[in-house]
Amino acid sequence: MPRNNRPKKGRKVEEPEELNIELARRGAKRIDIKRGNHYVVQPTSGTNAEAGKSWTCPHCHGTILPGNAHLVAWEDGREVNTRRHFHTNCWAGFNGEIL
Repeated sequence: MPRNNRPKKGRKVEEPEELNIELARRGAKRIDIKRGNHYVVQPTSGTNAEAGKSWTCPHCHGTILPGNAHLVAWEDGREVNTRRHFHTNCWAGFNGEIL
């Protein structure tokens, strides 16, 4: 007997939740463990930076310009104002302490 693929009458189809584009751009926070230290890490697109603002990567000492995607990291349990901006590849190779 062939299968009936028609929807059953009265079955409600739930609408998917609307995607929050800004949240998707920012990325999700995560915890990375490096040399026993727990770091909160959040990807950022850098598009919300103040005009003329730039950051210095503590790993390579290179400049991160607004609009360049990168990571923001700080030690878990410390204040957010201790955060540092890393190039994504630099964070992967970073094994020091965030000062």
